[in-house]
Amino acid sequence: MPVSSRKKVLALAVLSLLVGHAVQAQEDEYFKGKTITIVVGGNAGDGYDVYARLLARHWGKHIPGAPKFVVQNMPGAGTLVAANYMYEKADNDGTVVGTVGGGTATAQLFKTKNIRFDPRRFVWIGSLNSEVGIVLAWHTQPFKSVKDLMEKEMVVGGGGPTSGNVIFPIVLNRVIGTKFKVVAGYSGTGAIALAIERGELQGTASYHYSSMITSRPDWIEKKLITPLIQLAMFKHPVFPDVPNILDLAKTEEQRQVLDLVFARQQMGRPFLLPPGTKPEIAKILRAAFNAVVQDKEFLEEAQKARIDLTKPMTGEEIHALIDTLYGYPPRVVETAIAASDTAEFGKGAKE
Repeated sequence: MPVSSRKKVLALAVLSLLVGHAVQAQEDEYFKGKTITIVVGGNAGDGYDVYARLLARHWGKHIPGAPKFVVQNMPGAGTLVAANYMYEKADNDGTVVGTVGGGTATAQLFKTKNIRFDPRRFVWIGSLNSEVGIVLAWHTQPFKSVKDLMEKEMVVGGGGPTSGNVIFPIVLNRVIGTKFKVVAGYSGTGAIALAIERGELQGTASYHYSSMITSRPDWIEKKLITPLIQLAMFKHPVFPDVPNILDLAKTEEQRQVLDLVFARQQMGRPFLLPPGTKPEIAKILRAAFNAVVQDKEFLEEAQKARIDLTKPMTGEEIHALIDTLYGYPPRVVETAIAASDTAEFGKGAKE
């Protein structure tokens, strides 16, 4: 190679190295002195809030520049209010992160009322766990098995039109023949739990195990509830004898419909960024999120606080799951949409 050519190659290498250092320096300084707000789609003390505040206490030390965190609760309509806000109004500079229900991912696919977002355009960061919803009855109520749910009406509480405790009992009624009567409009799982304890409701058709062990651990320890069905893609080891929803399908088409409906459980309570967030910002926050999941202090605090971290997901895994869901055969999707129709509950959703 001629001397002049070698000099050009060397100059280009040096330039590339300098540019790389400059870009890295910009990334290291980007969040310095900034505050990141986590918008929580649930009430203070609810499951979404517990996970968000746990993450907020550890996330900053893994982000270059060590930004501060604040948590802002924005409950309503089963996290729909927060999801709409994140899509339409939140700054997309990385300083506003949202945490919403897994149903956000399929809300457009299922033609949910009052949504104003395309979940495929959100920038998903990750989830700290995969959820197992529990269909349960208060111990004094006459529901001891799946058979009882098929024979007697059970009054259960629900939130907004995208919340699992509204969608899931409706799906179970239409697909496997249960007889749930859904009283919607509760602000969150905490309000539903209180109504169950007061005798206003007989139970709920989806209380996440992760929420129960943090906010109502005595329900399990003192056997105050009767778990009837697990709503998830896997069985939780705490409930080995409680049937999984997929085991109750009588046909292959029923199983596919249930799989589509309950796939949202896999992404738990995901964290996301608004559409248009720059890839380099998303990369920083995702890398830090993934580091938190392996952080010793984070894991120890979660264990002490009884916070379930079963099967966390990365942002890339969530995007891949959403792409899979939107690729289901049209017939299965239409059947799932019909089974999940919550039009009557959407009328009361707050904007």
